[in-house]
Amino acid sequence: MVQLSDVGRHATLNLKFSNQRGRTVIRESFCEVPFKVTRLHESSSFGLAHLILMHSSAGVFGGDVLDSTIQVESGARVLITQQSSTKVHPSGTKCALQRNRIRVNAGGELHICNDPIIPFAGSRLSQTISIDLDHASRFYFWESFMAGRIGSGEVWQFDEFSSETSLRVFGQLLHLERFRLMPKQECLTSDWKMSGVRYVATGLCFDERAEALADRLHECIPCAGVDTPAAGLMVVRAVAANGPDFHSQRLNFFKTTLRHLYDADPRVRVCP
Repeated sequence: MVQLSDVGRHATLNLKFSNQRGRTVIRESFCEVPFKVTRLHESSSFGLAHLILMHSSAGVFGGDVLDSTIQVESGARVLITQQSSTKVHPSGTKCALQRNRIRVNAGGELHICNDPIIPFAGSRLSQTISIDLDHASRFYFWESFMAGRIGSGEVWQFDEFSSETSLRVFGQLLHLERFRLMPKQECLTSDWKMSGVRYVATGLCFDERAEALADRLHECIPCAGVDTPAAGLMVVRAVAANGPDFHSQRLNFFKTTLRHLYDADPRVRVCP
């Protein structure tokens, strides 16, 4: 039971997707304010069911605790996007907390293409993303953040942003990314650190043909770092100094992974 004072501040989202007679459906759905789940759309262009996750408040505030769990069962093929960027507002010394758990069963496929996190001046955010995959599953993920409200002149003015992303395949840890940024205590604009970078993104792909996909991404995003640290796993790190370059990187990652699927699976149709 959530206390009235915590409504919109302590919230849970649970989603489970399954295959029903050849169609992807939402088998289980539960969400509390500020989470909001839209209806599932079938995309004839991508061959994926498409869900847009919405946030019914102005953003994330210090003291918020938001938990989400997403599971994709065998045969389900899902694309999840967001309505807009996640805005992190300042609330004194309080830190906002986001905890995300993702599970893809064997034969399941999940694409998550998030809009960037925007930490406002004086804000604090701590997030964890735990990804558990089975062998023979497919997973494509794009996560990013900005240096702040760049158009308003707020560049590296947030108090703290910490993040931990872990990816396990059949219980084995294959990828771990952990950082903590406190720009008011360190000069992130030095040449040894972020220099003129204003946008940072991480792309993950788990696919039996990850090595071939890495070659394609090297060509379409030549300024990004692309590596295959384990069999079937590809990791992308991209940075940009301006919005157009950043959004181009995100679009190229998304389109290239879909084109890769088109070559591997005739059920996927990608518009030219």
